[in-house]
Amino acid sequence: MKTPAYPIGQAVFIRTDTPDYAEETIPFKDLEELVRLCSQIHPNLVLEKILIYALQEGEPCSVTLGFISASKGQRPGEMELVEE
Repeated sequence: MKTPAYPIGQAVFIRTDTPDYAEETIPFKDLEELVRLCSQIHPNLVLEKILIYALQEGEPCSVTLGFISASKGQRPGEMELVEE
């Protein structure tokens, strides 16, 4: 199978060190790269979804795999109560 010159997908991570739901995307070109990307530890990042792109009969299409275990924003233990 020939490896395409363009990314076939991207992994979308949520930053856990910011409270504003910041996303960080990392593209991949083949299945081996996707497996390597998802099996590595990424400090302050939680995998939220994987997007995979393809052309079917000349028409672009995609599949999105979402993960329920993803969390957004700061962890509850890091929140702070401010008294007024």
